[in-house]
Amino acid sequence: MTRKTNAAQTQTAAYFDQFRQAFEGLYGKMDVPAAARDFAQRGAVSVKEHAEQAHLGARDAVASAEKLAETFVGHSVNAARDVVEAGFANLQHALATAEKLTGAKSVGETLEIQAEFLRENTKANVERFRAAGEAAGKAASDSAAQFRAGIAKVAA
Repeated sequence: MTRKTNAAQTQTAAYFDQFRQAFEGLYGKMDVPAAARDFAQRGAVSVKEHAEQAHLGARDAVASAEKLAETFVGHSVNAARDVVEAGFANLQHALATAEKLTGAKSVGETLEIQAEFLRENTKANVERFRAAGEAAGKAASDSAAQFRAGIAKVAA
């Protein structure tokens, strides 16, 4: 079986050897025209330039996305910090009021302390909500401005 396979391989190699020799002779005689070489070279340079421009555009888009994410995260962290601080301030105020209530000597004084607590707590929370709304508006404005700037860069 090995002899038949070797014989078949030898015949196949001999058959294709004729084509190989013909093409080798042909390749040595054919020249690529200068215009074709120049065209191919210009095309390669053009593709390289376009690839570099696309790479720079992608890098700018990633940098813009990074700035947008940093802005968004920064504002989110500030909002979370404000919520924690507001909660702690409300707790301190409630505990101070509870301490005052333990010293009340009459029902009238208790009601007066409770009314004062409600007035102060409402005023403080309204101010906190106002500040939170302004912060949220600033965050949205900053994020939108950065988003628009990033889109403008990518589109340009």
